[in-house]
Amino acid sequence: MLDALIVLGGGGWLPAYGRHTASTLLRDSDRAILIDAGTGVARLIEQPRLLDGVTKLDILLTHFHLDHVAGVAYLPAIGARAETTVWGPGRCLYGTSTRAVLGRMFHEPFHPVPFEQQSIDVRDLPGEELELDGMRIHLRRQNRHSAPSLGLRFDDALAWITDTAYDEGSAAFASGCRMLAHESWCTSAHPRNPDIHSSAAQAAQVAAAAGVRRLLLIHLPPFHEAIDDLVAEARADVPDALPAHDGADVSELLA
Repeated sequence: MLDALIVLGGGGWLPAYGRHTASTLLRDSDRAILIDAGTGVARLIEQPRLLDGVTKLDILLTHFHLDHVAGVAYLPAIGARAETTVWGPGRCLYGTSTRAVLGRMFHEPFHPVPFEQQSIDVRDLPGEELELDGMRIHLRRQNRHSAPSLGLRFDDALAWITDTAYDEGSAAFASGCRMLAHESWCTSAHPRNPDIHSSAAQAAQVAAAAGVRRLLLIHLPPFHEAIDDLVAEARADVPDALPAHDGADVSELLA
């Protein structure tokens, strides 16, 4: 059972206007999961209380674009947990181990503290399902991005869909969940990268088709401070849709 969901970085591509890039913290007693590790990981340094009491930290990466993995470089600064594991889709999406992919970035000349000098395990996500401490996490390959990405489903509590153009199969994947987090990169009136990203209207379309009334808009665009148009577009179909503001505790959406 998930106790808390806290947005660390609700933006995509680059940090701007107070929005760090993709990272969200899930808490379950003394265990925690990070969904992606963008620059939002820095929030854990600003607010160390967010990890108070955590002995086991699992980091699930949906893909390896920098706005989703840059924060892996910050892990030495948050302090070691008794057990920290980075799970990546290296083998299941790209045919190369996650350790090999991340090792290119987190060794010199790019990073001074390699994984071998940290108390961090690096593992590959399986193709379809992962179980962490009794929680079943379903994985879905999403091919409608510049590089494939993974959709994540945490039992019936939460479906997480980011970095994909609109995909009709997303609704079936999210069906029966209490909450859907879906990327909202643009409005339908002003499309941007529609071949690899989704609009707010499409996020709402997925939620409505899945029968999910609790929609969190994630991977928000960094081009303007105001996102009112995105929220309004989503709320036309899902009236209770909320944007993923950095620092927001949206745990009530999981109830």
